[in-house]
Amino acid sequence: MVVFRWAIRGIAVSTTRTEQFSIGRVVGRTFSTVGENFVTFAIIAVIFVALPTALTAWIQREAIAQRAAMVSAGTVSQVAGLFPSPMQGAISIGIFLFQLAMSAAAKAAIIYGVIAGLGGRKASLSESLAKGLANWWPIVLISICVSVMTMIGYVLLFVPGILLAIRWIVAVPAQVMEGRGVFASMGRSAELTKGNRWSIFGLLIVSSLILIAIELAVGLAMAPGIAFAQALNTPGFQIIAAPILSLVITPLFSAGVASLYFELRSTKEGVGVEALASVFD
Repeated sequence: MVVFRWAIRGIAVSTTRTEQFSIGRVVGRTFSTVGENFVTFAIIAVIFVALPTALTAWIQREAIAQRAAMVSAGTVSQVAGLFPSPMQGAISIGIFLFQLAMSAAAKAAIIYGVIAGLGGRKASLSESLAKGLANWWPIVLISICVSVMTMIGYVLLFVPGILLAIRWIVAVPAQVMEGRGVFASMGRSAELTKGNRWSIFGLLIVSSLILIAIELAVGLAMAPGIAFAQALNTPGFQIIAAPILSLVITPLFSAGVASLYFELRSTKEGVGVEALASVFD
């Protein structure tokens, strides 16, 4: 009887997990879905990421220029001029929260568009935007929880931070597609990534190298040679460079996480295109 139960369990595993996790499939799906939906994803990135990023850089540039003028006029000391005023500090916090909310909406919208495409249907811009706006708040909470916990892990021994980041890497698509709530989505991510975390770690290394190459390419194209290194941290350069980078990185990152979520569900649970398409019915 015990042998029979083990045989039945083996058949169930073989029918639900038909393929091994593949980094190549995740990367391939990421670039293919971004290419197929480039206009839609670019519009989402412009609305929710590029424009807020440019606005933030402009406000920061104005604040720095204002403090420099006050130091030159002798209104404040040079040391005091290095620190923002309480009002500027409050504005900075407000800008950070605004960017966090906009970034969350962009991620949700793009993830929905990617999963819809992998499920055999093309999500419209309005449909993706609606999904993004409907999920921005839980995704902000997920981002804060994951960021705080992984930061604690990095501070303690560094390695725990990496492990936690991998554990919760698909919490956002789990929330977008399954609507489980903040902590349930984090738990769902832990469940899906279990058994594939070394492969996901390798995927993160590949993704990091790709993103670094993109950042260098954009930066060097705008400020070749030594000028790039000198201009990289200036607010004026950030007004132009950061929004352009966000137009590329935001769709790729969000599509990559969505593709990873699809790969984990298909290899771990046997969820194919047909089952995924039924989510949108």
